[in-house]
Amino acid sequence: MKKYVLVISILIATSVCLQKASAQITINLPKLPKVGKQKPDRPSTDTTTTGVSGNGNSSNGLTKSRSKLIYEPQRPNGTPMLVKDSVYVQAKTHDEYWKMPGQLYSSWVPSLRFNSFYNNDKSLNYVVAYFNPDGTPWYTEKLEQGNLAADRTVMFQSPSPYNGVFDTKSTIGTGLYSFKITDTDKNEVIFEGKFKVGKFGKSSNPRERNKVDFFVDHDWLMPFAMIGFHHALDEVGGMPPLVSVWMKGPVESSELEGRIFYKGQQIASTRDSDGSSGVSDYDERMSEYAPAFAPLNRWKRWQFQWGNLLFDNNGTFNRANFPKAHYVDKNPGDYTVKIFRNGEQVRELTFTVGVDGRIVVPSYMSQTFLPYYRVLLPTKVFGTSEKWNGTSWKTEAFYGNLLTGFTAQ
Repeated sequence: MKKYVLVISILIATSVCLQKASAQITINLPKLPKVGKQKPDRPSTDTTTTGVSGNGNSSNGLTKSRSKLIYEPQRPNGTPMLVKDSVYVQAKTHDEYWKMPGQLYSSWVPSLRFNSFYNNDKSLNYVVAYFNPDGTPWYTEKLEQGNLAADRTVMFQSPSPYNGVFDTKSTIGTGLYSFKITDTDKNEVIFEGKFKVGKFGKSSNPRERNKVDFFVDHDWLMPFAMIGFHHALDEVGGMPPLVSVWMKGPVESSELEGRIFYKGQQIASTRDSDGSSGVSDYDERMSEYAPAFAPLNRWKRWQFQWGNLLFDNNGTFNRANFPKAHYVDKNPGDYTVKIFRNGEQVRELTFTVGVDGRIVVPSYMSQTFLPYYRVLLPTKVFGTSEKWNGTSWKTEAFYGNLLTGFTAQ
């Protein structure tokens, strides 16, 4: 009997404990979702920026801009695009002539090179054919293909003429020669042109009157200027525009100054002490002996850069690092560049920035390709120290590949 009483007592106590516990525990069940399609997550389209003043400076020096870049980075692909202003034909001189063995006679052969904006994913078969002034064939050669350069171009150039070309093909003639570059894989002509060859003596000894240097005339370069950007265009902002002009003869960078004007006021000089303004030589066209014997047969491109003249490009750089900067894309209108040599003005050119923040591209640029948004512009040539043929550009520019609509000033 006592056992039954004990069992009943335990059951009653357990029941009381369970009732108390159930009163303290709350179970929340999840709600069932409503029937219907859910919208996928979308990336942020925030295009707000911190307060940007009229000249493009932000109030705190840091931008949070996510707006579209004005100038997007450029990258080549598997389709090569010939860079027209890189085509260069040079006369390579040799102090022997295979048709007159044992006699002191200088002769020459052409050497050609150009760049293509190309990712270099495969070898290309380019062949150049040269023609005499009367139009008859001279000889052909396969161009050598280089490596991908820092500016994402690939150079194609003539092989060394010392591999037998001098011994069988050189000439002592001058005049107007021509060439044609063909992609033999596609059987397509990618470029053809003409070049004018002259010569000058390189010895004062009458017995060495036939010891000369041959050169290709490049006076047609003189009225051409260029504006654009460095190949490191993948930077998102704070890009300086680069301006270059061609000059003839012996010129030193220390002699040159570039000043830029906006609305009649000078806003920058390459001699500003900002740490990044200056002048540098960029490219040249000349023969081997021109500097010593015919310095005027030397053409060099000089490049000008201003540290406080920048394109904001809607980028994410720290504007506080450029407290005096003039942001060109935030200040549309006409700009004038004046180049001085030893204090005397020698060049002048203009460019225009549209309300979209981009450099206005002349219509003739549709006939050529230049990477990194580079634009060819006419420049006025002042002074008498550079003696040149002021009409040569009308027929000889880019080896006879004229830009319709381009007019020298």
